[in-house]
Amino acid sequence: MKRFTPLIVSLFVALFVVAAVGKPDLIITGISLTPSSPVAGNQVTITATVKNVGTSPADQTFSVRFLIDGFPIGSSSVPFGLKPGATKSATITWTAEVGTHTITAQADQPFDKIDESNEQNNVLVATVVIPVNPAVAAKIAGLRVVVARFDDRSTSGFVNVGAGVADELINRLVDSGVHVLERGELESLMQKRNLNPSQESDLVAAARVLGADLLIVGTVTKMNVTRASLSLGFFQVSSATADVGMTARLINVRTSTVVKSVSASGSEQGTTGFSVDLGKILSLTKPTATDVCLGGLRTDKSYYFPNETVHIGYRNPGPAKWYGVEIHKTGGPFLKWLGWQFIPNGKCGEWFWDQRDASNAQMGAGFYTAKLWDGATYLATTEFQIRPGTSPAGPLIDEVTVGSPQFANTIVGRAVSHVVNQLTARLIDGIAQVAPQIHATRSAPLVAAPAPLPRVGQVAAILPDGRVVINIGANVGVHKGDFFQVLATENLITDPTTGRVLSYDVRGVKGEIVIVSVRDQVAYGVKTSQFNLLVGDVVRPSS
Repeated sequence: MKRFTPLIVSLFVALFVVAAVGKPDLIITGISLTPSSPVAGNQVTITATVKNVGTSPADQTFSVRFLIDGFPIGSSSVPFGLKPGATKSATITWTAEVGTHTITAQADQPFDKIDESNEQNNVLVATVVIPVNPAVAAKIAGLRVVVARFDDRSTSGFVNVGAGVADELINRLVDSGVHVLERGELESLMQKRNLNPSQESDLVAAARVLGADLLIVGTVTKMNVTRASLSLGFFQVSSATADVGMTARLINVRTSTVVKSVSASGSEQGTTGFSVDLGKILSLTKPTATDVCLGGLRTDKSYYFPNETVHIGYRNPGPAKWYGVEIHKTGGPFLKWLGWQFIPNGKCGEWFWDQRDASNAQMGAGFYTAKLWDGATYLATTEFQIRPGTSPAGPLIDEVTVGSPQFANTIVGRAVSHVVNQLTARLIDGIAQVAPQIHATRSAPLVAAPAPLPRVGQVAAILPDGRVVINIGANVGVHKGDFFQVLATENLITDPTTGRVLSYDVRGVKGEIVIVSVRDQVAYGVKTSQFNLLVGDVVRPSS
């Protein structure tokens, strides 16, 4: 009987091979668009070409499913099947939205009617970039938009969600030709005036002073991951579905009214893109023995390896206030400013440092100090070390930090990108709709508006790197290379709404600054000599 075993096995293998060879095999050979170079708002016909590369016919009707950015938009039937070597086309229509999109075509989906020799080669993905419609671009030209940090209500465990999503949206809007003011300038202004970013009225007031026409505020409503995985200790092989949802409101700064409210949601399927178990990564960001929110200024670890993210936190024991964090080489120079956080009483602010300085140069092994700054003084410091070597766990925090390159390559990062694309398109539509009204109110004279003194402003901030920010810029004719006197004044009068200087008496000249860069509403300068300079000091052009 044993001598017949190889023969029986061979027969089974032969039968299996014949069965496999004798089956149809459907693939997508191409995806095309009509029109071939669409702009936002066009009705686009998407055509997928299907070919049977198997040796038997696909002898019944099957479907081709289409997805945009991982989200199904419909299916198209291929009637009467497909003979070996033959091709047919399946089409669907889509209204193009501004941004970069992935178009996916899947043969024999979603019902999987055809028994194929290879069920893994049925998908083709194409990428298309949709620019703003020229008519829309003409309408939004000249409007100034500012985007506030998004509110994170997803309870997802990911970090830097609000700021990371806002920055992604800003990048999309800028790429689409929208004039977007820097989010850092909005937060710096709110810090100076102790405005609360959780109060929409305070955000509108700050946006008005900044010179914005429109303010975008938003919320991340969900960022969920459903996983099916095989865990092998700390490492795992996993597949998952990520679901992300967001809402955003477009506010007319002049009238404080919401002119457009939009929402977007999307999903991504496939391998997670996380190097280790997602659940264990997320657990590192939650309260543990190394919780950064236990009190005082602290880091989650006393030392880090190169390329690890340094996680810093501060729980505020006093009144609600703005705080920022600077990174210094211990006993040495300033390296990087990590930004402002508005921290209510008893709440915790968190910052993340990628071990790079202000010029994006990678820092090496050594001792470093984080300093807590409130705009006037350093309130606390904490020291940590970067050790030489390689982290045994990899860049864990980076993978769950929204806005980092590591996060962008994960399944959740891709889903966030798709949803921000949708928000961008819908917000641009809203900006175009309200543009005529804003242009009209802009051109109308402001009744009883006091005329500010030309090219006279105040010191708005003193940055950690020593640069002096003044609250006037290109809007009143400030240029790079201009010199401004810094004055000691009395009887200073400013407009309570705009903050502009109306009148003052000069007691003396403290010193002089030279402008090194200019933006629409602000300019950056450096001192030409050593003198005591304060936020609020009046500046005027040197003779």
